[in-house]
Amino acid sequence: MAEKLSKEFVLHRGELEEKLGVSLNHTLQGYDIVLPLRDLREIDHIAFFKQEALTALIRKIPLRNKAEGEVIYPYGEAKIEVYGVEPRGLAVGQTFVHQSKLLGIMQHLTGVFSLYVTKGISKMPPVQVYGKTASGEKSMSFYIPPFVERHGTLNVLLDGMHRSYLCMSAGTTINAVHISNITASLPFDPISWEKVSVVEEKPPIPERYVHLQPAYFRDLGVVGIDG
Repeated sequence: MAEKLSKEFVLHRGELEEKLGVSLNHTLQGYDIVLPLRDLREIDHIAFFKQEALTALIRKIPLRNKAEGEVIYPYGEAKIEVYGVEPRGLAVGQTFVHQSKLLGIMQHLTGVFSLYVTKGISKMPPVQVYGKTASGEKSMSFYIPPFVERHGTLNVLLDGMHRSYLCMSAGTTINAVHISNITASLPFDPISWEKVSVVEEKPPIPERYVHLQPAYFRDLGVVGIDG
């Protein structure tokens, strides 16, 4: 799922909570818009996800394919766990990592969390981040670790390619959301890290995956996850 279906999203928190059937947080007021984490310039508070809220969020991720108005939730009955994994042991889908995105992740995550005691992207759990945009608007965002899907005997990285690459290069594990009992096929043929190139320019879309099937992309932005 490394390709975003929508580069930007703006969600209303109340509508998202209604869709999920759970409350994200009752204690903080005024943070009624959900934006990508990269849009926050200042952090006011970080809160851990309740298991119920994280499970609801992930189970409401739809597939891109909406033929005949049908919405398919590949994780609707999934088992969802969060624990560390060695990235080198995962199969992947994307054939490249982009140099500028690697640098951007290091700069932004280091900067945005600089006032908080964290263990960096390697050990960061799922969290709700409350803060302000460059214009001072109160907003909330989600930090969700990389997605790893279980397909047969393979553990396949669906999202978080660049974060996983950074941790692999540093020789450390990374916290990941592990998902099993999935009701949809992969949107690509899995490959090994040995077939992944570090590039300055993104390759053409047909070269970014092996046997790409866009209809099976998981649309993370629908629930406010910035993939």
